[in-house]
Amino acid sequence: MKKLLQASTLNALMLGNFDRTISIADFLQEADTGLGTYTGLDGEAIFADGVAYRATADGTVTVMEPEDGVAFGTVAPFDASAPTVQLTDVTSIEVLKQQLAPYVEKNPNIFYLLKADATFDEMHVRSCYACQKPYPTLSEAASKQREFHYEGVPGNVIAVYCPAYVEGINLPGWHFHFLSSDRTKGGHILGLQAQALTFQLNPILDWELLLPENPEFARRNLSEDLSAKTAAVEGGAH
Repeated sequence: MKKLLQASTLNALMLGNFDRTISIADFLQEADTGLGTYTGLDGEAIFADGVAYRATADGTVTVMEPEDGVAFGTVAPFDASAPTVQLTDVTSIEVLKQQLAPYVEKNPNIFYLLKADATFDEMHVRSCYACQKPYPTLSEAASKQREFHYEGVPGNVIAVYCPAYVEGINLPGWHFHFLSSDRTKGGHILGLQAQALTFQLNPILDWELLLPENPEFARRNLSEDLSAKTAAVEGGAH
């Protein structure tokens, strides 16, 4: 059975716990696909085909080393034998979520991992700048994020769907990251548009949560309701 491995919790990240939770080598030991961020909030993480890509606030994409650290993330082994489905007239990120809804509504209480391919008429992404200790909160760091708009760019969407009951542990609903086909552009998706998009979807029933060992994590109040701040960060600054 495929397992979704998660490093740290979303509330810990929201509160500024950007320290290393696990090395990339260990995170991808039994997984190859997913998303997250690196130690120090150093770029958006896109894990594709077992490679750890980092999309940074300067607009570049680099490959991380196995010994580099993951602060927060979610990965799983992707089953490429899953059926391929085509969507058309994907005019926004909200339309994409609506079009994906029938594929998760049969069981919205499990996890899903998605890989999609398209040539995007528009792709709007963001990345945050790397932070130094003492770390700010994610909301503070995101206020200085960089946003990028691309047109006519072919690439992949890597996305994770989490059920509503994981609020505060992970992001309920969909979380989308982008990586261009030439591996030079990427980030957390704020908006997109494509005439046609093909995707494969993996349902996942096994979820493992790995918690940080750093002393700051031990002192966090992780029961605080940060849903409003999370929604603001996910949507970005427009």
